[in-house]
Amino acid sequence: MVSSEYGKRRRINRILNNCKTLIVPVDDSLIFGPIGGLFNIEKTISEIEESAPSAILGYKGSLSLVNSINIPLIMNVTASTIRGNHVSKTIISSVEEAVCMDTVCVAAHVNYTCEYENKMIIQLSNIVREAEKYGMPVLSISYPRKIVNGNDYEYEDLSEGEYTDLICHCTRVSVELGADIIKTKFTGSAESFERVVDSAMGRPVIIAGGPLVEVEKAYEMAKAVIDAGAAGISYGRNVFNQNNIKAFIEGIKEIIFEGADVSKAIDTYRRCIDVGLEKYESVVHGFTAFASNKN
Repeated sequence: MVSSEYGKRRRINRILNNCKTLIVPVDDSLIFGPIGGLFNIEKTISEIEESAPSAILGYKGSLSLVNSINIPLIMNVTASTIRGNHVSKTIISSVEEAVCMDTVCVAAHVNYTCEYENKMIIQLSNIVREAEKYGMPVLSISYPRKIVNGNDYEYEDLSEGEYTDLICHCTRVSVELGADIIKTKFTGSAESFERVVDSAMGRPVIIAGGPLVEVEKAYEMAKAVIDAGAAGISYGRNVFNQNNIKAFIEGIKEIIFEGADVSKAIDTYRRCIDVGLEKYESVVHGFTAFASNKN
């Protein structure tokens, strides 16, 4: 085994725990700006760190706020913002920079079906080529997306079968270009997502969370893809926009790493919230008693 292959295997093993993973992306901080849970991003990242996900994915600025040396970092080396041409991703960092930041993986985004698809395919293949020199895994963010009438169009009006065909094709292209991990969209059911997992030719597949949904819905999606054989999830907005990040992550960890059903995960989520409330009330009570004694 050559050194780069050995290095890649070790880095992938830091992301995957028994072939399962929970990645929390905060790259929306660049794409959408300082809104929601990413307004005070330093505080949010600190809360995410406390919950110990498998990895945090972001850009250089956000990743520099991660203090824990035990949480692997994934650097997104492609970018665009909603202020410009959102579907056209461009390279903004190098694999060498990612190595210097002690990251274990680089991410590259391709929006398939849009008019800039060929440019992004070339970018992904070039990133894979550069990453091979350093033994760096590549995570491909593989979405079907284009602009229609000035808005993002993601084919959500297709039937589940048609949409699954499209997701399978996006996944297969990224694998053929050399991606090591595929992040893509949920197809609607465990049965249809099994086809996506099969299309990845043995590469780990994870799903994006998309817009913020109810906790139970987010857990149901996670359970479906795990049952389908996926490696895990990459939830951003459904993590950093939560009122209680730690409780949400604790529940979803049980689904991913222990195979728990949704009801058990919800119980864990609620129990974590209750424990947090008890601690808060205990602190308030202690402070009140202290203030009373001082008076």
